Amino acid sequence: MTAFKALALSVTVLFLGVGSIASKADPVELTVQGNKVEAVINLTGNVSADLTLTFQNSVGLTADNIGISAQLIDITDLNLLNRLPDSLNTNLLAAFPMLITIEPPSNKGFAFSGLATVDIHTHNLEYLPGTPLRFFKAPLNGQFEDVTATMGSGSYRARGTTGKFSQFLIVADLRPVLTVVNTKYNRLSNSLAGFSTQIEPVLYTQLSSKLSEVQQLITSQDYVLASNKVDDFSRIIEQADQSDIPNVWRSSRDIDNVAGELIAYANTLRFSLRLVN
Repeated sequence: MTAFKALALSVTVLFLGVGSIASKADPVELTVQGNKVEAVINLTGNVSADLTLTFQNSVGLTADNIGISAQLIDITDLNLLNRLPDSLNTNLLAAFPMLITIEPPSNKGFAFSGLATVDIHTHNLEYLPGTPLRFFKAPLNGQFEDVTATMGSGSYRARGTTGKFSQFLIVADLRPVLTVVNTKYNRLSNSLAGFSTQIEPVLYTQLSSKLSEVQQLITSQDYVLASNKVDDFSRIIEQADQSDIPNVWRSSRDIDNVAGELIAYANTLRFSLRLVN
């Protein structure tokens, strides 16, 4: 997008975590360069993580504009537990009681197009085959949802994508994988319908048709082909013109990043479809 340019800047600053559920606020060390933000987070009790935030294109990306904070949480806090999708089968982690918030100030003029990719890595947790650990996000004070797109071995690392900003947790998700698949499919389908008036009609019809194919394949238990069709869905959006589907988020929060949100939902649905196998 021609209006966007990389802003090469390397700085290190301290941000303090805030919020009523924080037991103690600790510094986050940030390095910003071009379209990438790297955060080193060290909280009280040796709770630590490395976070990398990468944009396809950004404007006004600086340490002052990105608004990253982190805090310790009380894993028995009902206000937080009630924001999880299933109180019996999704659990906060005593070994990693960290909540990360990314909320750029509304008056700073920061914007990005397409996807934001969020990578997290912590030595407090260990990846094992079949691990229930997942990367969750939520709007401020909103409901958390699984956005995991990939996971890595060794000490735990995960990646999620998003078209807007959020709070992030690592959660133990014990729900059956097919329950998660259906939840993610419905979320993607409902989001597409909700954005219908912002998408060019021919493009909307193409996307709706592709999702219908995905649903049919899930019903027939062909999860590999369903995953491939989800890739096709994302590819249609990626190749679409911005005039046909909005693809920009900006700190004034006056427009929807429709393309980024739909692709992010598709990415995590594909992840769960592949887990079925």
